[in-house]
Amino acid sequence: MVGVAGVAQQLKTANATVAAPSQLEIRDYASGSGNKNAVDIGEDEPITSPFAHDGSSFSSGTYSANINLETMNAYTGSATAATLEFGGFLATNAAGGMPAGTTYLWDVSTGSNTSLSNGNSASIIGTASTAQNSLTIGTGSTNNGVGKQARLTFGGSKAGVLYPAVNDVWHIEVSCTATSAGGSASASVDIEYTFVL
Repeated sequence: MVGVAGVAQQLKTANATVAAPSQLEIRDYASGSGNKNAVDIGEDEPITSPFAHDGSSFSSGTYSANINLETMNAYTGSATAATLEFGGFLATNAAGGMPAGTTYLWDVSTGSNTSLSNGNSASIIGTASTAQNSLTIGTGSTNNGVGKQARLTFGGSKAGVLYPAVNDVWHIEVSCTATSAGGSASASVDIEYTFVL
């Protein structure tokens, strides 16, 4: 037989609410040290990528880089597109950590600042990861980090590839939404490449 105190505790437990995730940030590490409000960026193609980055130059959640068009010659004869992977871990700074039962959904989207010419186009491929720890990236079709990838398809053809023009911009947003019984919250970072001479 459960006493009055026991019944009261059962009711308290049954009526307890699960908090919504809060104070979220994307990191490029799961434990130890690394970069906050940042992701690691890798190239799916087996070349030396002008787009790859270790996360260290993000500032307030944004990474801006100038891409010298001469470095795009790395793709000539090797690939007709650049396909980027992103490695991230969704963390919280809230006391008590992530709420129990939290689920995760990563996303990659083409940002509103994207402006491409010479027949170049930006798209998103792949399937979103549902793992809090989506850090592992690498060349090829496996180890795709957050799952979705950003692709820049070059203009022209194999006979004459056309790369972006000076001052073209490729803007990418990487985000993750955490959902518990108490609600949802998201964090995101931005990546912006400007093509220069």
